[in-house]
Amino acid sequence: MTTARELRSASKRVLREHIVNGHPVDPDALEGWVYRGTSLGLPGVVQRLTWKTFQKTFYREPGSGRLLGWNVRLEQDGVDAPSRPKVRRGRPVIEWHYEVIPPRGVPMPDGFDRGLVIDYGRGRVPDLTMRFIKDPLVALTPGSADELLGVSYLTVAGRCLETPTYFTLEREQRITDLPYDQPAPAGVTPLRLTALERGWAEELFAAIIATGGDDGLPAFATIDRTAFWRCFDGAAAPLVRAGLRPMLHTLIFLPVVAGFGKPFFRLSPDERARFVTAAAGDRRYFVRQAVVTLKTLACFAYFDDAQVRGRFVPGGAP
Repeated sequence: MTTARELRSASKRVLREHIVNGHPVDPDALEGWVYRGTSLGLPGVVQRLTWKTFQKTFYREPGSGRLLGWNVRLEQDGVDAPSRPKVRRGRPVIEWHYEVIPPRGVPMPDGFDRGLVIDYGRGRVPDLTMRFIKDPLVALTPGSADELLGVSYLTVAGRCLETPTYFTLEREQRITDLPYDQPAPAGVTPLRLTALERGWAEELFAAIIATGGDDGLPAFATIDRTAFWRCFDGAAAPLVRAGLRPMLHTLIFLPVVAGFGKPFFRLSPDERARFVTAAAGDRRYFVRQAVVTLKTLACFAYFDDAQVRGRFVPGGAP
């Protein structure tokens, strides 16, 4: 296992290998934390003109659910010195706002899609000088977000230009100061489904997919749905996320008054199949649209699994 400290003296080739062979990062594990950053791979003269150490933050915005952040300038007391933010008019000096997003639909160099992407063009406070810069972010240890590695690249006219700007991030402390005029985020954002609601959605997904393993495909309940929900929370438009809850509740409780006498989660497998078929042809547009929406999401979740994709992609899973 390679540590952030060990990468301080690594070559650019080694750093790039860690990016393309890095591990996924759970955005929920970043939420609410400040990380200590250390620049790597830049000539000393460049570091003296910019910075060697800095802080990056990860803040879940209430209402939108976006994972946002900003850079904090530090006094350059030494790479191992305690973090001491620069202060201006009594507040830490911050700049370069960004949003953290999944690597889907984002132009990037080959192999840079192992983790998350820091996108400076989507920050809460626009910065035109940074809008073309993106930082892929990977974990150094599987399943841990304590130490991360990032690198910057530019997107210009649809082309990606790599830079030698690598950096490590080490978890440091909880966010205690916000640059926005609103309270610190709560543990659950309004648009995010609760654990119970996600369970209901997955039961509907399973009924819509309608495979139990007999056809050689895995049953929906056996696949890992974590990545799907992480991407949905991070990438789906707020309007889509806001609309999912009423659609979900409609399909869950409609069976009570539609001849089944109980909610969807109490139905037998045969009853669930009959209800989904009936709802897909319901005279009410909202009910039909709810089925179409849940069917679309079910397919996204199901085909996110490598074993499933392997059945439909020549030569196996991509």
